[in-house]
Parts: sequence; structure tokens; C-alpha cells
Amino acid sequence: MAEKVKSTIFIVEGKDDTARLRLAFGNQVQTIETGGSKISPAVLAMIDQASQQHELILLTDPDFQGERIRKIVSHRVPTVRQAFLQKSESRPHHKGSLGVEHADPAILRKLLAQYVQQPVAETAPAITRADLSGLGLIGQQDSAVRRSKLTDKLHLGQTNGKQLLKRLNMFGITKKELKEAVENFD
Repeated sequence: MAEKVKSTIFIVEGKDDTARLRLAFGNQVQTIETGGSKISPAVLAMIDQASQQHELILLTDPDFQGERIRKIVSHRVPTVRQAFLQKSESRPHHKGSLGVEHADPAILRKLLAQYVQQPVAETAPAITRADLSGLGLIGQQDSAVRRSKLTDKLHLGQTNGKQLLKRLNMFGITKKELKEAVENFD
């Protein structure tokens, strides 16, 4: 079995930054959103987990808040790579704050071409909704409790079923690893 190449996840401030990256590169771009400069423990745990299996690229706004996020994440994950957007490249077309969400998609493609990789072919099939249902993680009366136990164990942050499916696949957790984690709740 061939070794899986690490894929890239961008750490950005919010949904608008994710939307702008997807406009530039398509939906294959994966992100973790910090939700601003006061990063929650759940998001920090997701970043820790992602750093084990993925290359992390930090792309924040060129302002005080962005620098604060860089400081927090770089201290937490010293191997995080930095991508810097110049102030002149992140200005809005009308009055407003600087930010990744205002960057021209062509500038983002040029800046990040070295980081964005084609999606990696998985060595194992992706986890599906049917897998989650079969393990009682969705569609049952106690599914929320079971999901909570699982996400605590795997450090994925609290999720609903749809978010859980996305995070499991984003972090490269295999069906076998998922089944073992659910079987060993206690």
C-alpha cells in the first residue's frame, strides 16, 4: 500500500475567507475557520488533530487580528506554514476592512499555487452517512450523545451529523479507525 501524501488545510479567520479560497481554487480546498482572533479550545483541538495528518497553511488578514491568530497558531503548531497576503492585495473595492475575503482570486491563485495540491486519492473509501448510521451516530435517539463521546475521543469538536461526516473525512480517519473508536467509548 502506497503512503498517503499529506494534503493541505488552510487556517483562515472565517466563512468569507473560505468562500474566497473556494472561488479561486474550487471546492477541493479544505479550511479550518478560527472564528476570529479569540480561538476556542475546540478549534485549537481541531488544528492539533489536523496537524498530525495534513500540511497546515496559515492565511489570515494583514491586520492586528490576523497577526494575533498567527501568533496563537504558530505557538501551538510550530510546523504551520505561513502564507502572507499584502495589504494592497486585500483591500475591498469599497470602504471596509482589509481581508482575505477581498483578495482577487487571481492573486490568491498566484500566491498559493505552491501550496494547493490536487486532491489525494484515498487508500481507503471515504466514510459515508450509511457508516455513521450503522454505528448509531446519526438517525437514532441517542445519536447526539454517541457523537459527543466520539468527537471528544477524536478531538473533533462538537458536531451535528453532517459536520461529523465532513470532519472525519477531512482528517483522513478510516472506517476501521472510526469503528474502533466507537467500540471503545468506555
